[in-house]
Amino acid sequence: MDGVLDIAVRGCTDKAYGHVVVPEGVRTIAAGAFARQKELVSVELPSTLVSIEDEAFIGCTSLESVELPEGLTNLGKRAFRNCLSLTRVSVPSSLEVIPDGAFSECMTLEAVTGGEGVYGICVEAFAGCKKMRSCEPLEVAVDIGERAFNWCINLELDAFVEEMVYIGKYAFRQCTSLKGVKLPSSIEHVADDAFEGCGIDLDRDGDRAEDPDQGSGAQQ
Repeated sequence: MDGVLDIAVRGCTDKAYGHVVVPEGVRTIAAGAFARQKELVSVELPSTLVSIEDEAFIGCTSLESVELPEGLTNLGKRAFRNCLSLTRVSVPSSLEVIPDGAFSECMTLEAVTGGEGVYGICVEAFAGCKKMRSCEPLEVAVDIGERAFNWCINLELDAFVEEMVYIGKYAFRQCTSLKGVKLPSSIEHVADDAFEGCGIDLDRDGDRAEDPDQGSGAQQ
């Protein structure tokens, strides 16, 4: 199939799919390939993988962890949305953008590691991940889209990267475990309601933006 794992597994509910090994040589997992495979508990991804398309694993409610391979450069929108058993994700340094809704509503997700190359975290990328305490890509990203971490009530963060430029509307709404946020001098825009409900006294010394609607923030 020319390096593409197609949607042949769609609709399969056989318990044999509890563990899946995607073979070496596969470069792309097509849109919806494993969508709503409720028996899928674990998946091994090949080192040859460069693209996971939109909603490839959406609704895999038994999937517990995923290690995205080094060399992956494209992650589709809502690729792992609503994976309710997902607890840990490892992001490769080759991935630069975490797209819209990629891990939204993964309510048991506790930690996201890696992601040294990530510069953008898009709209609702981690929205509703209420158990998430740490997100290493957030420590290096410079562009945070609207509602990216909406209702991540256990999220903790020591500091933003010094190169931070944009934080969108409701990006950290109800992130009540944030103990304090200081914006770096590089910031060009932070929406007035970016930290709504956090109960913190926001230090905005570095915010040079006047118009909260200026720019679109991280989107994909």
